[in-house]
Parts: sequence; structure tokens; C-alpha cells
Amino acid sequence: MARVTVKFFATVREITGMKSKEMEASTIKDLLEALKVSFGPRFTNTVFDDKTGRLKQFYSCMINGKRIELLNGYDTELTDNDAVALFPPVGGGSHE
Repeated sequence: MARVTVKFFATVREITGMKSKEMEASTIKDLLEALKVSFGPRFTNTVFDDKTGRLKQFYSCMINGKRIELLNGYDTELTDNDAVALFPPVGGGSHE
């Protein structure tokens, strides 16, 4: 198991009540499951698609600045001191 820092942004930060959390996990999938247990139903219902069990559309997970989709997805292995970031969808707005 790797010891990593999970960083939360925007609405995810509001739900967790913290900027970051130190956790241990072997893969992104294991880490996300641990986050569900740690933060409960509100976090799970907000961040995860109940049909697929995966992150909802437009949510983004990055390891050391790289999107997991560009690595091995949910099977991406974690190593000690990795920084994992969890972002909600980025809202748009007018730029007048």
C-alpha cells in the first residue's frame, strides 16, 4: 500500500470539509472506495455514478498532475508520496 495525499477542490472540498487527506491505497480504485467509506453517502452520491460506481461524468481525478485516463485508469497503481487531486466539473460562465 502506498501513502498518498488526496487533495479536494471546490464542491468536493465543501463536502469533505477539508483541503486534503493522507490515505493509504494500492490503486486509484482502492483509494476511491476508501474515500466513499471515509466520507459517507453525501460524498458518494455527489461524486460517484450509482449505476457504474465510477466517478460521475466530468469529474476528474489526477495523479501528480496527470489524468487517470492517460495512465491506467482506475487500475493505476499508487506509490508513496503521490498527490491525487479530485475535481468536480468546472462550471462555465460568461466572459463579458
